[in-house]
Amino acid sequence: MRSLISLSARLGCPTPEEYTFSYATIDSREAGPSSLFFALRGKNTDGHKFVADVLGASGAAVVSRNGFTGSILEVDSVEEALMEAGAWARDCIGYPVIGVTGSSGKTTTRKMLAAALSTRFRTWQTKGNLNNHLGLPLTLLNTPPDMEMLVLEMGMNHAGELLRLGWVARPNLSLITNIGTAHIENFGTREKIVRAKAEILHCTEKGGVAVIPAGEEILRNEAELRGLEIITHGPGGDCFLENGRAMPWGIDLALGYSGEHNKQNALAAIAAAQRLGVDPSDSVEAISQLSPGAGRGIVFSTESLTVIDESYNANPESTAACLKSAVKLHEKPLVAVLGDMLELGENSLACHREVLRKVEEFGIDLVILVGHCFKEALEYHPELNAFYAKDWSEALICLRKTVKSGSTILIKGSNSMKLGQLVEELKREGI
Repeated sequence: MRSLISLSARLGCPTPEEYTFSYATIDSREAGPSSLFFALRGKNTDGHKFVADVLGASGAAVVSRNGFTGSILEVDSVEEALMEAGAWARDCIGYPVIGVTGSSGKTTTRKMLAAALSTRFRTWQTKGNLNNHLGLPLTLLNTPPDMEMLVLEMGMNHAGELLRLGWVARPNLSLITNIGTAHIENFGTREKIVRAKAEILHCTEKGGVAVIPAGEEILRNEAELRGLEIITHGPGGDCFLENGRAMPWGIDLALGYSGEHNKQNALAAIAAAQRLGVDPSDSVEAISQLSPGAGRGIVFSTESLTVIDESYNANPESTAACLKSAVKLHEKPLVAVLGDMLELGENSLACHREVLRKVEEFGIDLVILVGHCFKEALEYHPELNAFYAKDWSEALICLRKTVKSGSTILIKGSNSMKLGQLVEELKREGI
């Protein structure tokens, strides 16, 4: 239980009546006795509208305007107060906090690392997609008091965001999965993306550990400036893949996740867990028990098809990796339904064309392209056996007309392309 009076001192706001809370929320529907509700103003509603309901349910609230009585903290900005409250909660943690970020594979790697650590330690981790300036402090505030490890996923799409999250989280070990071109529209160049990812190292506790991709000199330099112990993963790194085995441990990687890119994620997780005291063999066994969630590589079969569901998100590197994995692990005929990859800025056309070159290189039998970015790129690749669909429902119609029984279908695109709805229809219809 946490003291509202103690938090008020941290936030520098008027001292309320005494109240202890066991969990924090930004959803008034979750509020009740021993809760603390942060009344955020959003695009669609204002949390202040629900403060009276929260107080009536014996909860407490953080607000930015007056007019309320009871267990209230009145601050200038509820959003900033939430971040400060997360930092306050972090001050109370005496065990290792791990921060996981990267251009892709953050969620998968976070789950793998948490599974590995759980073989030896009571471990808590980010739930769902709570990896931003709202979700991260909520995770810290809601971490049970008897934990021994905390794994925080940290997302970003602009420079400065990891500095802000890192100031709250202050990880003892930071793990960066990879550097790609995701969100390059907001950065301009890959170098600027690397420097933005390096912000997490700047916030890692001195004397801590940096688990980073091999060959990324900007990351290495930042880690060295911070005085961090450095562990590299990937080709040429301290740990690497060799004929499907995790080296230098010489352990076979048999994962529920498909693709070499996920084996690379596992490598990083195993290395981080080893540094924190877990035997690599135990880590591999725990990681092998995991299975991907919806949209993150789960494979299922209908009456006539095999479907690889990668619909949660996409960038050029992850799309190429999924195409390569599908060719390596699944039988022909192979069909790819690819949705636009967003936030690529002026590099968009080049990136979409590169993916289509990979489609040709890997010998994909049929590709159905969804979105105007791929439509433009397709004009440069008339040789492809390809169809264009303006949205997921048109893609479904196209699949009904063209796909042969026994085909494997890879479905991947940025989340806003809503290809997850296509996946659900395939499950329902089984075409």
